[in-house]
Amino acid sequence: MNYSFIHSTDSFVLSLLIFTGMILLVKLGSFLAHRRQLREAADLQGSSGSLLAALFGLFGFILAFTFGMSGNRYENSRNVITEEANDIGTAILRSDLYPDSIRAAFRQDFKIYLEARILYFEHFSETASVRHSKEAAAIAGQRLWDRACGQARMPGMLVPSNLMIPALNNMFDIATKREILILTPVPDIIVWMLLILALATSFIGGLTVREMHRKDWIVVFTFALLSSMIIFITLDLGRPMRGVIKVDVSEQAIIALRKMF
Repeated sequence: MNYSFIHSTDSFVLSLLIFTGMILLVKLGSFLAHRRQLREAADLQGSSGSLLAALFGLFGFILAFTFGMSGNRYENSRNVITEEANDIGTAILRSDLYPDSIRAAFRQDFKIYLEARILYFEHFSETASVRHSKEAAAIAGQRLWDRACGQARMPGMLVPSNLMIPALNNMFDIATKREILILTPVPDIIVWMLLILALATSFIGGLTVREMHRKDWIVVFTFALLSSMIIFITLDLGRPMRGVIKVDVSEQAIIALRKMF
């Protein structure tokens, strides 16, 4: 998979960078405020306070918006994977409608297709494994389709074919749907805006005070830590196939289909 810098970088690393950047920018803002001992500094401090409140509100809005997008993506991924497990299971069961020799051939290709999809789940972060699994699934899927179409031309195969062909269609369609879902992550521009606002809020916050006392640093560290943790959860939630928060339960539904063979 080809990802941008934002989506190829681990969520924890990004959150750690944001935490460090927030602390440093608070320190920088405080240092600059401390250096400005002119009369205008007091007026600047007041205007900075108003700007800080606006930035806090904007930061909270973008954070909530991004979290919502990531949560929807996680939920959609879980639903699609569960739906794919159901579609594959339905198609496998409908192979029982054919005579034993045809059923055995269907089952063999279904097993290859299923193992390819499981490989896709288990090694999603490995480009070579993903490419191999997609090729294997495409080959097995084509054999399944050709066999179903061939059987549809045979006398007495109308009922099995009318049930198998729609099941195969659904199985292939849901695989395509999941591929599109995976390739459409939370837009980079939204994530960049979230990270920039976190840093800008920290810098303006540092400008509003000229001296940072111990209790002030406790507040700063707490704010930076909690913000970084929420950003980590937000980013990781939008990466359900390769993050810490994975759709494990839905993946187990597809792995459990092995029991059908």
